[in-house]
Amino acid sequence: MIHLSTQKIIITTDFSDTAALAIKHGAFLAKYTKGTVYLMHVISRHWEKFNVFTPSITLENLEKASDSVQAKLTELANDIKSTYGVEVVTNVATGNPTGEIIKFAKEINAGLIVMGTHGYSSWEDLTIGSNALKIITKSPCPVLTLSQNITKIGFSKIVLPIDTSEHTRYKVVPALELAKHFNAHIYAVGLLAGDEESKKPAMRVMLKQVEDAAKDKGLECSTEIMDNVKNRAVATVQHTEKVGGDLITIMTDQDAELSGFFLGQYALQVIHHAKVTVLSI
Repeated sequence: MIHLSTQKIIITTDFSDTAALAIKHGAFLAKYTKGTVYLMHVISRHWEKFNVFTPSITLENLEKASDSVQAKLTELANDIKSTYGVEVVTNVATGNPTGEIIKFAKEINAGLIVMGTHGYSSWEDLTIGSNALKIITKSPCPVLTLSQNITKIGFSKIVLPIDTSEHTRYKVVPALELAKHFNAHIYAVGLLAGDEESKKPAMRVMLKQVEDAAKDKGLECSTEIMDNVKNRAVATVQHTEKVGGDLITIMTDQDAELSGFFLGQYALQVIHHAKVTVLSI
């Protein structure tokens, strides 16, 4: 069973505006749940591929870059401590950003990674940065992603989309655990395609189980079934907007384990186009 722990929260930063938003959300979550923030930046070594054509990066230059990044992280850490009153640990790594972040998450047994992403206006435009993609699919813990559109801090209405896949129920417990922290209302929505009418009774049973599990935790839960769904991602985003949700909990595609790089179309669309925070399990 997958659980959500917020005792050790990694927040990645490249010092951009979106990263600043991730820090704001992640630090608030740490304060609310009494967790520790691990603020991380990775100095990419992409230049190693090109040092035949450009001057080599010396150890001295690398050390200067590391010192500069550490100074920036320390400044950010002090601001976070002052604003949110939480413990902050800084970490500067050098190498492949994805590999270093995943390795660090495993080393400290992190419970959550918080990172910013950039959304797109077109449903056809689904290009995602390879680092973000790999972190979401390879992370040993849940990943909380948000775009520059998100301004609300905290969660009061959590949308829990349920489909007919075998692993859809894995996200229920983490969603309820996060909801418990904020006493949030759960909106469980069953998504059935046009050829899945026969699965409606099973979906009702599953939604009733979610409702009962929420009740056991003292949470309110609303359930709904959507029929003849043509695009589950569109339906999820639209339902979230309809109920005023501020968080969507999804599963990343299980095929990611095989390719190490593939993110299912549904997860990819939701992460890019939701105007709220997305928790990927």
